Amino acid sequence: MRRGLRFDARSSKRNMRSFSFFVGRVLRALFLFTAISAAVAGEAPPAKRVLIISTGSRLAPGFIIVDQQLLGILGKIQSLPIETYAENLDLVRFPTERYRLIFRDYLSAKYRENPPDLVILIYVGNLGTSGTLLPELFPDTPIIVAGFTEEKLHPDQFGKKVSGLAQRLNPQATLELITRLQPEVNRVVVVNGTAEVDRQVKEKIQDAVQPFKNKMKVEFWDNRTIDELREAVKVLPAHTAVLFGQMFRDSAGHAVISSEVARSLAQAANAPMYIMTETTLGSGAVGGSLASIEAFGKRAGELARLVLTGTDINLLPFEIRTDTAPIFDWRALNRWGIPESRLPPNSVIRFRPSSFWGEYRWYVLGLLIVICLQTAMIADLLSHRR
Repeated sequence: MRRGLRFDARSSKRNMRSFSFFVGRVLRALFLFTAISAAVAGEAPPAKRVLIISTGSRLAPGFIIVDQQLLGILGKIQSLPIETYAENLDLVRFPTERYRLIFRDYLSAKYRENPPDLVILIYVGNLGTSGTLLPELFPDTPIIVAGFTEEKLHPDQFGKKVSGLAQRLNPQATLELITRLQPEVNRVVVVNGTAEVDRQVKEKIQDAVQPFKNKMKVEFWDNRTIDELREAVKVLPAHTAVLFGQMFRDSAGHAVISSEVARSLAQAANAPMYIMTETTLGSGAVGGSLASIEAFGKRAGELARLVLTGTDINLLPFEIRTDTAPIFDWRALNRWGIPESRLPPNSVIRFRPSSFWGEYRWYVLGLLIVICLQTAMIADLLSHRR
């Protein structure tokens, strides 16, 4: 009995020593893990601050789409943390020098202590005020510019720390689509605004219409208010088409959102309206030779990613994008009786309603497979029973 007690006592001591050894190893492992985690945290790179500045309104769909694409690309950068900031200058509708000074002081005060590591400028028309404002505020910061249009582009005004891209409109291709889809058209009304960027787009259209003057009469309506335009497009004569250029300000000086004007006129017009920018597709316009806003935004984001991950901005040449595609609204084609057989090859048709088979074919196929399997099983059972 005593021997059993001594054996139990020695066994308990050994168990206690084993337990203590195990606990010690666990504590040392936890200490080591904590030390390594602290070291890794201490070596983590500082966050990169990215300031996205738009010269337009935050309500304009084009700027919204580009912002979404930029954030998507920046969010995929795994090698370093990114902090994004956004400002909307709305300089197109507020082009005064006094407003420029107010925004300059605002940006200077807000980012004085924490200047951005990269500025992305999204603009329409030309760099204008923002082209002189940003180098003044952030002289040592690389700048990626992304222009919806290329009018009067002078990227050298930023110095050497600038790259980016601009989209070239293609009014001639859209005019060719009008003659293809509606060969009977002998009159085209070009709707345009009076803001500086509107006039620049008008100049491009004026150059593009020269080859078509023998085929059709071209009129420019850039001296009318929104209400006057809405009434005028309701009573257009036969064999007329409307080409919407751009409008950020009407003849009365009212600041407007171009895509909303296009929607209002397309729905009121008694003739088909064609467009040159993807942001106005779905407004009731037939379509046109359009550039992808999503692809434009993704490319701007890719350039930003390259700069943030170490690529010298001087090694990134400025890009002029010329890629456009014939894109149409199925609903507008049907409204105006334009047959799809007239569309050029490789055309893209949006807003086409899905057929029952197109929308539910996988469900139908799955149901048919289940029915076939059940039929085979029943036939097999009946065969065995016989």
